[in-house]
Amino acid sequence: MNQRLLFCLPFLFAAVGSLFAQANFGADYRFAEGVYLSHESLLADEPDLKWEAIAGEMVQLPETFRVQVAGYGYNDIRISADILPYAISLDGVPYFFTRRDDERNYHEFTGLRVAGTLSTMRYDTTIVTRQLMKAYNPINGRPFRQAYVERNKTTTLNKILHLRSGARIPFTRDNLLRLVAEDEELVKALRSADPKDEAMLLRALQLYDDRHPVSLPIK
Repeated sequence: MNQRLLFCLPFLFAAVGSLFAQANFGADYRFAEGVYLSHESLLADEPDLKWEAIAGEMVQLPETFRVQVAGYGYNDIRISADILPYAISLDGVPYFFTRRDDERNYHEFTGLRVAGTLSTMRYDTTIVTRQLMKAYNPINGRPFRQAYVERNKTTTLNKILHLRSGARIPFTRDNLLRLVAEDEELVKALRSADPKDEAMLLRALQLYDDRHPVSLPIK
């Protein structure tokens, strides 16, 4: 009996050690430094690449929660240049890839404004709009030529990051109601709230995070 117990002890200590190594994800959580190529890698806190594997020049813009890497690429020629990063960890803080600007040759990453089970992020994206342009005859006022003109337009996205799945969901009251459905008290408060009251929606999200933490790493 004692021999069996001694045989099991290392496994028990390993399991307990793994349990204590976990911590609730929040503003104070620090990820391992490097580049993550998937959400699963991020949840496991296991970067796929170290910083030494990355080529480029980094600029950090903390006032807008952004990091830009000019000339982003991989030093290892075995890694395809077309592989996009999912996130990076800088000083332990995660920044999520949001866009690649081919014209100015940089990759942009966005940090979390609220970090928790339901996190928030705000970032710019470029969309292409098409507008029908017409040229009119000044004599009769009729159009004699028309064509669609495409223009790039920058718009700001306000998203909820669902930590467990990695889904980025528009930050609206209806979406938040679905995400916190298990918390009846919050659901009741949100249903009576003004859908345009962003401060109230943010407080509800943070309260949900406090009540329903997620521990990392998840492996």
